[in-house]
Amino acid sequence: MRPSTKPSPKSQVGVVRQLPFVRDDTALVAGLQAGEAWARAALFDRYAPQVERILRRILGHDQHTDFADLIHDAFVQALASIDGLRDADALLAWMQTIAARTAYRAIRARRIRRWLCFWEPEDLPEMPGPGIEPEILEAHRRTYAVLDALPARERVAFALRYIEGMELAKVAAVLDISLATVKRRLTRAEQRFARAAARDPVLKPWLKEGGRWTT
Repeated sequence: MRPSTKPSPKSQVGVVRQLPFVRDDTALVAGLQAGEAWARAALFDRYAPQVERILRRILGHDQHTDFADLIHDAFVQALASIDGLRDADALLAWMQTIAARTAYRAIRARRIRRWLCFWEPEDLPEMPGPGIEPEILEAHRRTYAVLDALPARERVAFALRYIEGMELAKVAAVLDISLATVKRRLTRAEQRFARAAARDPVLKPWLKEGGRWTT
């Protein structure tokens, strides 16, 4: 009698253990460019929190924004353009760039919809979180109300620099623009923000004291 060729339970366990285990971004990018399903899942697991963080830093806690859809859009774009990524070490910065661009498109799309439908800008909701002092919540709400009036490119740069806390060079890399362009956008954004905040009774004291709002 010929021995059975059916794998034993022990050998099946061995097969499972041989599935790809992503140890670094080089292996991950190689898997993505090869179209491997495990690599797509690993990309999302590893970078979804960073993508969501960038989106929320730029857009705020807007109750009319479906962040799950925006995160999905960002990863669809990432998978569609993964063949253009040449340096696996740049994967995080590349994902942050895609997230910033996704936020920019969301801002533009929202403003276009408002204009076409003659909508008035909605009041931003309060930042969630128990135990947050009411004045902090109100300053947060009004900060994003001011940001909502900035040109989209300036808002994205401002949020990455002053809310996310990125260095100038990092902001330039994420937005894929020159350092000089970042500085120009930030200068304009700072001036617009300062003028608006100086007219706001809640933000004006924070502006004088150098207050910083975080999410």
